[in-house]
Amino acid sequence: MKIERLISIIMILLKRELVSATELAETFEVTTRTIYRDVETLSMANIPIYTVPGRDGGIGLMSTYKVDKKLLTSKDLQNILTALHGVEQLIQSPEIKSTITKIRAMQTEQQNDELDFSLHFTGWPGTEELKAVAESLQEAIRDQIIVQFDYYDVNGTHSSRKVEPYHLMYKGERWYLQGYSYEREDFRTFRLARMSNLQFTNETFQARDYSVIDKIPKDKLPPVYPVRLKANMRVRDIIIERFGISVITPCDDDTYYADLKLPNVENAYRFILQLGANAQIVDGGIFKQEFHRYLEKVINNYRPQ
Repeated sequence: MKIERLISIIMILLKRELVSATELAETFEVTTRTIYRDVETLSMANIPIYTVPGRDGGIGLMSTYKVDKKLLTSKDLQNILTALHGVEQLIQSPEIKSTITKIRAMQTEQQNDELDFSLHFTGWPGTEELKAVAESLQEAIRDQIIVQFDYYDVNGTHSSRKVEPYHLMYKGERWYLQGYSYEREDFRTFRLARMSNLQFTNETFQARDYSVIDKIPKDKLPPVYPVRLKANMRVRDIIIERFGISVITPCDDDTYYADLKLPNVENAYRFILQLGANAQIVDGGIFKQEFHRYLEKVINNYRPQ
């Protein structure tokens, strides 16, 4: 962390003539004494850094010290900042904060224009809670600390897990942890929302050979079935965002057919329910039959006892 802070200080001083120790201390959430120790460290590393005492003084770099900042264009820096701000909404860490500080310091005053686009993520209370869990797991990954937790799988089956954490993934607006499960003696992917009673042990581990599991193996994917919907324009955007515009065939000015391929599982039923009264399955074979059974179970939950 210290080396990251030292680099960030240099990048800030490359942009500005003088910066007070107090401002640097607040930026990096350390004491002014730590900042002055950093100044001594940089000086010993032959960085031409100096201090100016007094009310209008501060810390600066000799004007002869130059770093080529043209390797990245203004647009490059803007794009990097946009991506980092998106990541920062999902998970905050000292490393990400330090990187953002360095990128900002590389921008000139003329480069600080409004970004062409921005990223925003849902701020539900549960999302914020899972964000905090992800941040704590990130520390466990970095420090190679074994974690324990109770886990409820997709069917609600409970198990206790002891895991070496290796990788966090945010996919489809959901957080996942990939790690080595001692119970299964293999790598597994765990959805954070299905974890409870998370504990960080005093045990550490030696990293195993590992590569990110980005996709479910084809042999573990459920079979899919052709399903034709007739829907109105109110849910056209939902269909397109999930399946693309190629699945749509216009019927008239107000309705269209959507030819989908869906697995015969509960998540697919939930997607159809999301469309509400704006869509109807007109051809679906086995999927349509099982969906009707699922609807009956849902309705029975709300019948008067």
